[in-house]
Amino acid sequence: MVNDAARRAPAAPQLTHSGRWTAATQREVLSTVARHAVELLSGPDVPLLKECGNPECTRVYIDRSRGKRRQWCGMESCGNKIKAAAYRARRKTAVTSAG
Repeated sequence: MVNDAARRAPAAPQLTHSGRWTAATQREVLSTVARHAVELLSGPDVPLLKECGNPECTRVYIDRSRGKRRQWCGMESCGNKIKAAAYRARRKTAVTSAG
């Protein structure tokens, strides 16, 4: 399905006075996305593709962190939620065991 979509004509960007503008049909947009997917999934970044560590998240990301140990698609979305939940769980355990 991806290859079939990638074979079709992609959207053609245009330069305007205010910058880049693209008018496209749904097929052209799908072709553009499919072409990007083919390049990503066959390129040098494949070993860096990871799934987010948040069980509720479905995102995939490219881990370009220094140690390649990133766990979440983003701190502002999933990372903060997981860290805050872990903190609350630790606090609840500490209060329960102290009381």
